[in-house]
Amino acid sequence: MIDNTTSARGGFWWAALALALVMAVTRLGHFGEYGGPLDASWAVFFLAGLWLRDLRLFPAYFVLGWMVDLAAFAMGTPTNCYSIAYLFLIPAYGALFVAGRWVAESGYGRISLAVAVSSLVTFVVANLGMFWLAPSPTAPTLTAFASAVTGYFPGYLMTMATYVAGGLAVERVLGARQRAIA
Repeated sequence: MIDNTTSARGGFWWAALALALVMAVTRLGHFGEYGGPLDASWAVFFLAGLWLRDLRLFPAYFVLGWMVDLAAFAMGTPTNCYSIAYLFLIPAYGALFVAGRWVAESGYGRISLAVAVSSLVTFVVANLGMFWLAPSPTAPTLTAFASAVTGYFPGYLMTMATYVAGGLAVERVLGARQRAIA
């Protein structure tokens, strides 16, 4: 776990910067549409909660995501996801951040559960926002909308789980390196 004490503040900010860079690089092509990696935003919010825990960083990462989205739209990413429903991403991403903090406090033994549950909550909240505030003419009922979007969840979950696992692997390598140096 990344140490959030005063003596480790340099590591804290390096981790915060690394997560911001991962979000910026991967969010430009949400679905890999530019041949790049899939969007790591869900994992970034989760890992920020896990490693950094500072609630003041949540709005900073949200604003970063919003700015990257604006850049992506300027580059041609479809804007159909950008509406008043975008506001539902605040509680959706908040669920990821809080789940990461919960794992930090309760131990890594529950990380798989936290990843799965927070992903599901995020998916449901974000999609309910789209249904209520930016209704689709092709899926006018909640049942039709749920049927249309449910198939996307496994991909979102796998992407988040893969990035979280990668982040934990990097954390383990850096921790082993720090212990070897000490």
